[in-house]
Amino acid sequence: MDYDTTKRTVLVTGAAGGVGRATVRVFCEAGWRVIGIDRAPFGEVFPEDGLFIQADISRPEELEMIFSETRRFTGSLDAVVNNAALQVIKPILETSIEEWDAVIASNLRATFFIAKLAYPLLEGTGKGAIVNVSSVHAVQTSGNIASYAASKGGILALTRAMAIEFAQANIRVNAIS
Repeated sequence: MDYDTTKRTVLVTGAAGGVGRATVRVFCEAGWRVIGIDRAPFGEVFPEDGLFIQADISRPEELEMIFSETRRFTGSLDAVVNNAALQVIKPILETSIEEWDAVIASNLRATFFIAKLAYPLLEGTGKGAIVNVSSVHAVQTSGNIASYAASKGGILALTRAMAIEFAQANIRVNAIS
């Protein structure tokens, strides 16, 4: 496959939602090709030189499929925006183990696995970037949102670890809250 090396490419999770949709728009307006991922349909026409994949990032087998499709679409990634998130609003004592696991899988485990799968595609550019979307709840939270707060706190710690380990490949890793 011939890759368009004149345009940078970004992968954005949670692309169909508010922040994700705005992120897709901003990158497109800046001339980037966008790969959008969301479990929900995009709901309108995705940018024609981009790729939208409807998938659940909490499922490792779907992440494998996403990166198989990504490698067919492009030979490299310049950036990844880990934006997708699941939020359960319940008191700790009412949060089921299944709900806890679903939040951790969608928010924290997917951030880890996406970075791991994206690494070879980012490494090839010599100047890749990963932006992990955390939350103020990672450092100062409120009641009824423990699983979300824990997952976002984990993202901050994971981001610091990734920044150290990925620096040798000139891949910058940051978190925004």
